[in-house]
Amino acid sequence: MLPRRKSRILALCMLYALDMQRTDDLAVSARVENIFSRPFPQSVTDYARSLVTSVVRNAESIDELIFRHTHNWDKERIAMVDRQIMRIAICEFSFKRSAPAVVAINEAVAVAKIFGTEESGRFVNGILDAVNVEVNNLVREEQTREEAEEPAPEAPAPKEEKHKITRSAYLAKYAREATILEKEKEARRAAIEAEREAEREERRKAREAEREARRALREAEKLEEEY
Repeated sequence: MLPRRKSRILALCMLYALDMQRTDDLAVSARVENIFSRPFPQSVTDYARSLVTSVVRNAESIDELIFRHTHNWDKERIAMVDRQIMRIAICEFSFKRSAPAVVAINEAVAVAKIFGTEESGRFVNGILDAVNVEVNNLVREEQTREEAEEPAPEAPAPKEEKHKITRSAYLAKYAREATILEKEKEARRAAIEAEREAEREERRKAREAEREARRALREAEKLEEEY
């Protein structure tokens, strides 16, 4: 499992603990690290803590984004695990901006399929896609407003040309996100294949050891018969 996914899962456990105890005391979430049999690498722990801190600080704004797109769903009906997974993803691509939206959403769906219900992956994916569209629209509206407030240059570029530049920049950004996601998928596939190969090698060695043991036993039985 990749370090960032471990961080997201650890952050999910921490936020779940805070939600269960109805507190935002980060000292409570830190104690969750002690329930695991083996300590996490420092980089995994640090990123998980930064996610939890950011989610707690921006919980109200994040929840507003979520609930605006949960049509016909009362917020109390949203599973606690699904809500925390969505909070983490929105935090990553909208508040911390530590991961591209494509990556954050795909990771959220993957974690939801592990820890949620059968419908969690589809539900989380739909809400986060809608939030991502809204956040991008808000950013573009702010940029348009700022451009309108600035004094016009002496030789302004045609509006159509500005649109082309903005669209090209957006497509380039999307392409970068898709490339990062594809590389992450390739790394996961390579890690899974390496793990499977190690398991196959381990089974092969075990079979060889078993054959050697049987051979040695037969030799011992032959010697015993001779004497």
